[in-house]
Amino acid sequence: MSAAWMPLPKNAEQMRPGLRFAEELLLLLLDKDTGALAPVPERSLRCALAGAVLLDLALENRIDTDLERLFLVDSTPISDDLLDPGLRLIARAAETRDTAYWIERLAEPAHARQVRRDALDRLVEKGILERETGGLLSVAHRVVRSRRYPQVGGEAGREVELRVMTVLFSEEIPDPRDVMLIALVNACGIFGRLLSPGEMTEVRDRIELICKMELIGRTVLAAIRQAGVPRVESVHGRRPTLRSRAARARALDAIPLADGGGLPIVGNAFRMLGDPIPYLARQYREKGPVFRVRAFSHAFTVLAGPEANTFIQRHGRQHLRNVDFYASMTRALAAHRFILGMDGAEHFRLRKVLRNGYSKSYFLDRIDDAVGTVVREIDDLPVRTPMAAMPILQRVIGKQIGVLCTSVRADEYMEDLVTYLDGAIAVMMMRRPRFVMRTPRMRRARAGLEALCEQLLKAREAEHREANAPDLIDDVLALHQADPQFMPETELMSACIGPFAAGLHTAASVATCMLYELLKHPGTMTRVIREADALFADGGPTAGKLRGMDVTHRVGMETLRLYQVAPALVRTVVNAFEFEGYAIPAGTTVMFANTVPHVLPEYFPEPHRFDIERYGPERAEHRQPGVYAPFGLGTHRCLGSGFMEVSLALTLATMLHRADITMHPRSYRLKMGYSHLAAPKSSFKIMVTPRQ
Repeated sequence: MSAAWMPLPKNAEQMRPGLRFAEELLLLLLDKDTGALAPVPERSLRCALAGAVLLDLALENRIDTDLERLFLVDSTPISDDLLDPGLRLIARAAETRDTAYWIERLAEPAHARQVRRDALDRLVEKGILERETGGLLSVAHRVVRSRRYPQVGGEAGREVELRVMTVLFSEEIPDPRDVMLIALVNACGIFGRLLSPGEMTEVRDRIELICKMELIGRTVLAAIRQAGVPRVESVHGRRPTLRSRAARARALDAIPLADGGGLPIVGNAFRMLGDPIPYLARQYREKGPVFRVRAFSHAFTVLAGPEANTFIQRHGRQHLRNVDFYASMTRALAAHRFILGMDGAEHFRLRKVLRNGYSKSYFLDRIDDAVGTVVREIDDLPVRTPMAAMPILQRVIGKQIGVLCTSVRADEYMEDLVTYLDGAIAVMMMRRPRFVMRTPRMRRARAGLEALCEQLLKAREAEHREANAPDLIDDVLALHQADPQFMPETELMSACIGPFAAGLHTAASVATCMLYELLKHPGTMTRVIREADALFADGGPTAGKLRGMDVTHRVGMETLRLYQVAPALVRTVVNAFEFEGYAIPAGTTVMFANTVPHVLPEYFPEPHRFDIERYGPERAEHRQPGVYAPFGLGTHRCLGSGFMEVSLALTLATMLHRADITMHPRSYRLKMGYSHLAAPKSSFKIMVTPRQ
């Protein structure tokens, strides 16, 4: 039935590549500068993936088409998860339908999104893509250099963008498979997102000519057009929404106010003092996923619940900006670039450079160094003497970061690091004036940090270099050498203290809360000690043993749920959007209450009870979409989350293996401080006794 200027080979094996059309389509859409797929309209992408499935089924001789109908040729499964679900749908149909009907069926959200997920997972498994935190993807280094795909031979192994652009911008006779891919991309209006208007003008006639070369490509194109996907000429980018100040005000006024706006002048500020999540959760119950809160002169549009978490994960990079909220902290650090206060391509580039030094695998390669740091600190503690727990964990985590991330023991600089970072965070979170960073105390702390950075740089000189694998500082300095404009000398200090900024507060707070919960739950403590002793038996800690510490890992997960050290994310809307029926205009400051689902009983029954069984395979409460987000969401999801998870497990295991730890007094109930970040108060004290 397929008859065309360029017919399909009778033997489909001649055209079967190492990649399916859906995989090639997603590779073509991947923006290498940002790690995100090009912002193609959702419906266009779903129709493109549906067309990709039909094209591959045709090449596998399972279906055929003419201008009016799509026929089942062979219902035998292909043993391919991308294609077999669509084949089953076609095989079960009671009557023969046209191609447009099957485009609509296969473009249904559940099916198309599964195809997308499976295709991306395959590309990661094949070593073509690497998965970053926050849902970002990057092309593997070997592909970037060779412009060829591993495990894919022949012409199909050439990078798909290189193949397609070579066809479009030359007179080269295209491969039949590339003809079909170009027809598919054109049918869904995607070239308008990949090419500039000038380039589109240059190649429009060439695209039209190529699309006429293969009948099944023309058939799928016509079916997608019938499904209502816009033509390529009309898709050159999203249409901006320019609103007057009055129009923006009307849009925001339509959003319900928490407690009717709260008190005069102060608004809702007093009700959000301390832990804001219970208050925001109540408002979510009453107002829904969108509401507004006021705190003195500041107003926030709050997006809460699983709906908001799902939105920021999928669409945050297109609509939101991080830099405004962190600008004051960036300035307080005397920097222009700080990873928390960056967005877009520059942020993605810096994350790629830093990811190895913040990774779980890097930590696991240096377990002995991590253990040694904890042992030295615990063995030096006074015996059976009440001590505040948080400073102990802060020193342990900080020194561990120094050794692992910088290859330098930063012991003598811990006080300066804590002082300076506390000040910078207070300027950001508490809106303290910037002159706070110029007081004599802060100047002394800054001098200490500069001395630390000089020591870090000196340690990289050949005569001082130890035989360690490249660490985070080496990666930062390599970027400085490669692009001194992007990473100049003036930015080196802020980049070097970045891991301390996270660990000295977030990781240390979580570790302290973990220890408290274990002391309050002796049955769970016994199970964790059993895992700790097994970790140190038979040759000591290894990566495999650490990964197998299931109980300890679940204690960490439950602690992160109960104690939200980063309870909300503040962003600026840079491109307007609609959410849950409300227009959110550009320029709006939004607060994503990402941990509100942590306290909702419909997702976590008895949410205020410590229960590590929530994370077992039978319940898996955290796997419900959008309900568990302790490390943030989207492109700014914590880069060091994997590092932190194994660091917490190893630190607690080492402490409990070396010492018996008791709480003083035993009846103490944990109090959290919220001066700028959530952290246990110094009233939580422990006593240590060496284990026999």
